[in-house]
Amino acid sequence: MIHLDGARGEGGGQIIRAALSLSAVTGQAFHITRIRAGRVRPGLQPQHLAAVRAVAMLCGANVGGAFDGSPDMRFEPGPVRAGEFRFEIATAGALTLLLQTVIPPLATAAEPSRVEVTGGTHVPRSPSFHYLARHWAAVVARLGMHVRLDLVRAGFYPPGGGEARAEVLPWTRPARLVLERRGNLVAIRGIAGAARLPGVAERVRRAAEERLWESRRLESAWEVMEVAAPSKGCFVLLEAIFEEGRAAFGLLGERRVRAEVLGDRAARHLLKFLDTDEGAVDPYLADQLVVPLALSGGGGRVTTPEVTSHLETVVDVVSRFGIPARTWGRSGGAGGVEVGGVVDPPESGR
Repeated sequence: MIHLDGARGEGGGQIIRAALSLSAVTGQAFHITRIRAGRVRPGLQPQHLAAVRAVAMLCGANVGGAFDGSPDMRFEPGPVRAGEFRFEIATAGALTLLLQTVIPPLATAAEPSRVEVTGGTHVPRSPSFHYLARHWAAVVARLGMHVRLDLVRAGFYPPGGGEARAEVLPWTRPARLVLERRGNLVAIRGIAGAARLPGVAERVRRAAEERLWESRRLESAWEVMEVAAPSKGCFVLLEAIFEEGRAAFGLLGERRVRAEVLGDRAARHLLKFLDTDEGAVDPYLADQLVVPLALSGGGGRVTTPEVTSHLETVVDVVSRFGIPARTWGRSGGAGGVEVGGVVDPPESGR
C-alpha cells in the first residue's frame, strides 16, 4: 500500500488524479490522507469523486472513503478493462481533468474504449476542451497514445452542463519523448469561440491577430466558431508550433472584460513565451505530460520555461509509485522534467 500525503506540494486534486491513473496501470494500491487539507473546502469534492468512481469503474477497484468531504481514501485496483463508459460531474468541475485521468489507463487495455463525460469544458484554472483536443492530444500521440476527442456541447463556468466524447485506442508502442529544444517556429494557430454572444469570437480573433502582427510581425491562422452551450461564454486558444516543441495558451471570457482585451491578453501570453528560448513546451503541458511519460514504457525528457509547483507535485507522486522521475532547475524558473517508464510497457495489454 503506497501512502500519500494529500496536503503535500500543490496539495490539490492533482495528487489524487495522478495516483488514480498510476494505481490502475501499475496495480499498486494507495492510501491518501489529509486530502486538500490546506484548501478552503478540504477533502474530496464532487469533481474528485467523479474521477475516483470513473477509474474504479474501469479497473474494478475496491475503494474506501469515497464520499463528499472525505479527508482520506483507500484505492485497491483490479485489471483495466476496455469498454464504453459514461461519467457525469454534477457541478461545473472540469471534465478535461477527468479525461486526463482515465485516458492513460484505458490506453493500456488491449481493445479501444469510448467515453462520454459531462461537466465543465471551459473552466478557470483547468485545461479547456480545446487545449486538450488540439494541444495535449497531439503531443501524447508522439508517445504512441492516440485519442480522438469530440465536443458535444460546451459547458462554461459556473453552470457547466457541457459534454464531450473520447475514443481511446490501445497504446501502439513504448516510445521515449524528448522535447529539449523548440526548433524554428513553424506556425501560429488560433481558435476563438463563443456561445450565445454574437460577434464576440470574431472580435477576440481580431484583437489577438493584431497584437501578434504589431508586436512581432507574426502571421496566424484562425478558426472562429460558435459553440452550442446551455449558457453564455467565450474562449480563445493560441498555439505556437515549432519544429520540435509546442506551446499553447488559453483564456476564458470574464464579466466586464471586453472581447478585445481577452484577445490581446492571449496574444501577450504567447509573445512572452516566444521572447525566451528557455523551454520546449509551455509550463501547463509540462506537468500534464508526466503521467503519460511514466506509463508510456519509454519515459522522456521535457524542458519548460517554468518549473511549477504542479510539476513538482506530480513528479513526487510518480516517484512514490516506483517510477524514476525528477525535475531540475529552480522552482518558478526555467528547467525541466525527466521521467523513466513502467517496467512492463502498455503494449503488453495489461
